[in-house]
Formats: sequence, C-alpha cells, structure tokens
Amino acid sequence: MKTDEADINWYVFYTCPNAEKVVYNELLKMHYDVFLPMVKTIRLWRNRQKIIVLKILFRGYIFVRTIESEIYNIVLIPRIVYCVKIGDRPAVVPDRDIKCIEQMLALGQKIFAEHDFSGGEHVRVINGPMEGYEGLLIKRKGKYRFGVLFNDIKQCPCIDIDVTMLERI
Repeated sequence: MKTDEADINWYVFYTCPNAEKVVYNELLKMHYDVFLPMVKTIRLWRNRQKIIVLKILFRGYIFVRTIESEIYNIVLIPRIVYCVKIGDRPAVVPDRDIKCIEQMLALGQKIFAEHDFSGGEHVRVINGPMEGYEGLLIKRKGKYRFGVLFNDIKQCPCIDIDVTMLERI
C-alpha cells in the first residue's frame, strides 16, 4: 500500500520519565522519522569540572512523523506511554512548528521552555533567520521572547528576540 505524503503528519508521544533518548534510538532503528529537540547545557560537577550535556527540551515528549494507522504500533514500543490526543483524535503538530524549533536550535541561542504563556501576543517574525514564522511574544524579566505554542503538551519553546523584528498579527 502506497501512502500519500498528505497522510503523513507529526504526532506527539508521551514517554516514561527519562526514557526519551532510549525511545528515540529505538524508533530510529525501526526507520521512523523522529524529532527529539535537545539543547546543550553546561553542568558543573562536584569537582568543579564543567561538561556539556544534551538536555531534552520537552521532558517526556517525542515527535514522530508517520501515518495515523502506525500510531498503534508505535504505542506498543517499550517506554512509550501513549499518543497525545485532542478529544478522541491524535494531536497533529504542523510541519512549520517542527521546522521553527529546528531553526531555533540551529541559531545556537539559549532556548527556554515556557509554561506560562497566557499573556502572550500573536506575532510574525519579519526579519532575520526566523523570518516568516508565527508564534507568541512573551515578556520575561524585561526581555522579549518569541515562541511557538504547543497547546497539546502545554509548552512554548522561546528564544530572546528584538521586538523590531516582529509584527502583530
């Protein structure tokens, strides 16, 4: 059976705690298209040694690009708890949102995972490497951050941005 490209979407899966990387590797072995956003952070050990570690941006969540009929098989993989749903339908993440996070990661800036985005204003980036992306403008500690809202998992990855690069929608 041949699948149409329009039938393929990004779905969100919830994993067991601290199992995201194991699930990611397992899905790659099974030839799935998987996205696990990770950011580099510096950890300070007791001996004052600093090391760079990869930290999961959305703890407990992993994104898989597949057809809807494959969701059942994916949920059977060890350490995957469930597929995130809206009502009785699996939550679909638009391609543009995944691409936006990839672009944020490529910038090398610090990315913040916001949980309180209630005061956010809808904006579009009109200049710079993030040009064309739409999201929320959030003000924190006197700084402005641009983020993409993932309502289904109550997360909003944000980067610092100059407000002159934005327009209200």
